[in-house]
Amino acid sequence: MLFLAVFCGFLAENQREHYIENQRAKQLAKNLYKELYADSASMAQIILNRHNKEREAQYFVDYVKDSDLVNLSPRFFPSFVMALIQIQYIIFEPSDGILNQLRNSGELRYFKSSELQTEIGKLGVKISHLRTRNEREYSYIETYSRPFILKHMDFEWYETFTRRGTILLVEALKSAHLGTTGRLSNAESFSRGEAQSLTSYYLLLLRSTRQIQYREYAEANHRVLELLRKEFHLE
Repeated sequence: MLFLAVFCGFLAENQREHYIENQRAKQLAKNLYKELYADSASMAQIILNRHNKEREAQYFVDYVKDSDLVNLSPRFFPSFVMALIQIQYIIFEPSDGILNQLRNSGELRYFKSSELQTEIGKLGVKISHLRTRNEREYSYIETYSRPFILKHMDFEWYETFTRRGTILLVEALKSAHLGTTGRLSNAESFSRGEAQSLTSYYLLLLRSTRQIQYREYAEANHRVLELLRKEFHLE
């Protein structure tokens, strides 16, 4: 009788622990799903923004090849700014708080699917690669783009175009008051070849990041979301 009582107590405790682990796994899965789903939507928008930035960079490269640098096109400086200055709207920063919690606390063990655990691990690697690539883009901007911008940007045009900073550049572009033109600062030292090379290489960086690191992250994100839906019946 004593043995039976102890055995039944053991079974009850085991069932309780199993139930608690299942409930914890479901909650973690929901939290992770929300985090990754939000990042998936953000990434989709970032990709669209990058396509737009790449178009503006290509326009800038084509323009400086042989177009008039004295009587500038009304589109010149909007393109200059969108191609070389505006960067935050094209940088994706993943939200990996729940992912780090799972890995650092050992709670990843609550997910019984080995496939899900493996894909979460791969997602962490893709996030690391993505952040390394973001740093490379930032480094290029600070090392090469920033000095060029400070030397040749017409900041008075920017102030006028954005109404002394009362509206964002993207809002100013939507309002389409492109009749405002500017002039190149230090125009006498403006090098068409330097402008082409600097922007063309940056364009290559942008495309490569989008086509490799961002695409690979998006695919890994999608796989984990699919497995979470399958394993925990999430919507």
